[in-house]
Amino acid sequence: MLKTQATDIPAQLRQGIRAFDIRLEKKGNKLGVFHSHAFQDIYWEDDVLPAFIHFLQTYPSETLIVSLKKEGGELRDYASLLSVSLSSPEYQSYFVMDFRPELTLKDCRGKILFLHRDHAMDNYPGAACVGWEDDSTCLLTLRNKDGKEGVALLEDKYQYESGEEAGKKVGVCVRNIEGMSAEPVSSRRWGITFVSATGLPLGTPKVFADKVNKPIADYLKQKNSRNCGIVFIDFVSEPGGKDLVEYLIDSNVCAK
Repeated sequence: MLKTQATDIPAQLRQGIRAFDIRLEKKGNKLGVFHSHAFQDIYWEDDVLPAFIHFLQTYPSETLIVSLKKEGGELRDYASLLSVSLSSPEYQSYFVMDFRPELTLKDCRGKILFLHRDHAMDNYPGAACVGWEDDSTCLLTLRNKDGKEGVALLEDKYQYESGEEAGKKVGVCVRNIEGMSAEPVSSRRWGITFVSATGLPLGTPKVFADKVNKPIADYLKQKNSRNCGIVFIDFVSEPGGKDLVEYLIDSNVCAK
C-alpha cells in the first residue's frame, strides 16, 4: 500500500530517472529506506548509494539529484549514519560539494547533487533545504554550507482526502512546472515538483500515480513545455509514468 515504485533503483536509472526522493530511518546499524512507516527492503549504505556511484562510474556524463529526508527515528541517529557515508573519501569525487544557484548540468556531470531536508552534518555536500513547508507549495531556499543561497519554486502538496481529488494534484503540479518553464533561460531560480500524493486508506500512491502521471504528461506535451525543472515521480514504470518520464527527457535534450 505504501510502495511508490514497482521497479528497483538500477531499473529506474536504466529508464532514465535522474531524480530520487530517498527517505531514511535507522534500522539496525544502518539506514533503511522507508516510506512512512513501511520499510522498503533496501538500505542506503548497501543498496542505494552504491547503485548511484556505480551508475556514475559507468556513465560519467550523467547527473543525479537526490533528495534526502529523515523519515522516522531520532535525528542524531540519522545524522550520525548519513554523515559517515557522505564523508567516505572514495565517494567525494562523485558529489557536488558546493551548491550555487548558477550550477549547470555541465558543472554536475558525473556527480550527485544532494538536497538535504534535515541537518545531518555541517560539512554537507549539496544544498540544505530551508523553509520546506509541509504539504504545501512555497518558495524554498537552497543553501550551501558557506551560506550561499538560491531559490526554488517547490510543489509538495501530497495529502488529499481520496483519489477522487487527483485532479487537484494535477492542477498544482502543472502550475508549478509551468511557472518554472516560464522562467527565462538565464534564470537562476530552480523548480522542484513532486508528482506524488496520497489519500489513505483508499487513495494510495499507486491510485494517485495512475490518475496524475498521464494527465500531466498530456498537458505538457500539448503546451510543448520546456525547462520543467526537477520532477519526482511515483511508479515510473507504469504507462502514465513512462509517458511523463519520456516527455521530460525529451524536453531537456538541449540542457547544457
